[in-house]
Amino acid sequence: MAISPGNVVFWLSVFGAVLSNTYNPEQPSNFLLIAAGILTGILLHDIGLLAIVATTRKVMNRAMIKGFSIIAGIVLIGFSGYFVYEFFKVITDRI
Repeated sequence: MAISPGNVVFWLSVFGAVLSNTYNPEQPSNFLLIAAGILTGILLHDIGLLAIVATTRKVMNRAMIKGFSIIAGIVLIGFSGYFVYEFFKVITDRI
């Protein structure tokens, strides 16, 4: 499992957000079931991701990994540009 501070904070925020939205004081027993489901989903996600990484790492060479990293970086920069654009659009509409 990839345990890093960023990963732990991300999954804690997902865990907390989903639990806070699904908590029903009339049925507190469902809390444990939902919490177990979320933790199971996180575990399956991490195991699946690690399996994909381990498999593709054996197949790909350094040049392919570098190429995918560059493409992923460009896509992330594109998304950040889009969100900055949307942010300024909302700000200017409110003024």
